[in-house]
Amino acid sequence: MKHEFEDHSWVAFIEATATRGPYEFFHSAMEFVDGNRGAGRQAIDLGCGGGADTRNLLARGWRVLAVDAEPHARVALLEHTTPANLERLEIAIGMFDEVELPEADLVYAQFSLPFAGDRLGASTRNALAAIVSGGAFVGQFIAAEDDWASDPNVAVVDRAWIERTFEPFAILDIDERKHHGAGGPDGATKHWHYFHIRARR
Repeated sequence: MKHEFEDHSWVAFIEATATRGPYEFFHSAMEFVDGNRGAGRQAIDLGCGGGADTRNLLARGWRVLAVDAEPHARVALLEHTTPANLERLEIAIGMFDEVELPEADLVYAQFSLPFAGDRLGASTRNALAAIVSGGAFVGQFIAAEDDWASDPNVAVVDRAWIERTFEPFAILDIDERKHHGAGGPDGATKHWHYFHIRARR
């Protein structure tokens, strides 16, 4: 049996999404961290893809480390980032649990950590360890009823896992969502079931 992500080209996905606007999740993150005031603050865009969210962070004055496992992410970032913002941009290509992360005021992980698969635990620990006191994590985790849950490349968690993982954080907002809508690399309609997480150390 083939699964959705076995044959998908992440290069094509990066190209298709490189110039998109920010999604609701990004606006939720900016609201949580007063993100329009980014000057002097460090963000990590974990799973940056084509760099749309990275560029929106840069436009708000943040310094950004953009991280992705797909080398083509670097090409897309450099192609679409304005020269004025390049001095505040760093790019790291590698697995989430192996990349050395700087201290950060925000780790933003829009539907990226589930694709760490069986490396989810180590990847999440690496991401959370980078967050300074008062800093925040905003991201999503796939839950059991999602159409992707049967895919071996996608890690699935429950509320108890999230509560244990984020136990050291002072604030934890768990927004569990279920709905039908477009999703996945090919944009086909699917059933979504995920946790939208906002947490502050």
